[in-house]
Amino acid sequence: MLIPFTIFEKYMLLDDQPAYPMDSFRFLRFSGRLNFKRFEASITEVLRYHPMLRSVVYKNRRGQLFWEEIDCPIFIRKIRGPLASRFPNPDAIDPFIEPGFKVYFVEEKNQTSVLFQFHHSVSDGIGEMQVLADILSNYAIRFQGELPPENPRNLDSALLLRRGSSGLTLAKYLRFFFSTAVTTHQLSLRFPTPLAPYVPLNTNIPAKDYLAFCADELTQEETRNYFDRAKRHEVTVNDLLIRDLFLAMGVWRKKWFVPKGNPWLRITMPMNLRTESLKNMPAANTVTMLFLDRKEREFSDPDLLLRNIHQETDWIKRTEQKHVLLLTLKIRDRLPGGIGYELKSPKCRATAVLSNLGRIFESLPFMRRHDGRLFVGNAVLEEVDAAPPIRSGTLISLSALTYADRLRLILRYDAKNMTAEQANDLLQIFFSFLKSEPATA
Repeated sequence: MLIPFTIFEKYMLLDDQPAYPMDSFRFLRFSGRLNFKRFEASITEVLRYHPMLRSVVYKNRRGQLFWEEIDCPIFIRKIRGPLASRFPNPDAIDPFIEPGFKVYFVEEKNQTSVLFQFHHSVSDGIGEMQVLADILSNYAIRFQGELPPENPRNLDSALLLRRGSSGLTLAKYLRFFFSTAVTTHQLSLRFPTPLAPYVPLNTNIPAKDYLAFCADELTQEETRNYFDRAKRHEVTVNDLLIRDLFLAMGVWRKKWFVPKGNPWLRITMPMNLRTESLKNMPAANTVTMLFLDRKEREFSDPDLLLRNIHQETDWIKRTEQKHVLLLTLKIRDRLPGGIGYELKSPKCRATAVLSNLGRIFESLPFMRRHDGRLFVGNAVLEEVDAAPPIRSGTLISLSALTYADRLRLILRYDAKNMTAEQANDLLQIFFSFLKSEPATA
């Protein structure tokens, strides 16, 4: 089965660099022991219904790219020892010769940890979390000694052929022409500044330590307070996270070095393109990217900053700006050199990435411990981490997710240009804004 590439998948593939692999990670830590054989069987069974995770890149004579489903064993590596808190740096995935999905299973005396590695061209964050939910559901049924139902979510591989459609009709394009022109100008002619001065490295040298991250979470009460704060301000939680990340970056930059001038800082966010008609589609990369730019002088009034962010995100939704990146990529790919030429530019394209996965695993019909954490077989799912890719010039990417009514933030950072101390400090500054209302300067 050959599945044509979408323009966004091509963008993800061509932006893959040896120094900055386009790999995304999901990390689950359990108290108690999972049964490896049953877990392995669940992974194998579930991936039957997710063809993108079993495919490699195929290029025809005309240079067109396709995903080709291949028959090969799933990469599942079992490790014994005290490695659950920090995995060995995994090898980057090469989608031209291997599927974009790997699993590392680590057993310790009283806990089990599982690291899922995805190539970001074959699945986005939402698709990855759906795959994990499918695996956990399948395992829980197997643990009870029962046979899991075949394809319980009625996944339909035929829907993959409908992914990637921009949905931007000519009528919509003309209706929002001026709005679209504003966003196109932003993407083409405005270049943000990196979080801190950095040394551009040779991106062709393979990374030695590219999975560096730190994480922390709010308590259940602090999470409720934060969500209530968004309601009081009549904004979304995402708006609030964006505002607080801008503020945290501003404080951090002044603390660690003296910023020059008043450059643009940009937060890039993935936006889901799945519609109701695609709810039964297997894992795929079905997102676009949105961009919010601010100057540090705007951080002196947090309330005004939040209102402006909410107005902009509302405008983005009303004027269909989610389609502009895909349209811009398609146009650029028809020009000499294609998007591959554009991606060779060393210019920074985003100061930070923020991916909000929302509430995860809420639909799983598992028993819960008194603190809201899920029982999976005879183990308890204690923590869930997610780490999207980082790029050259984009020193940090953050994931936000809510599990067991606790908002958790995971900050992945460029260990070549940031120290662990600096990354942890930025995360704690971010959390200080999450825990209390920022004061006007």
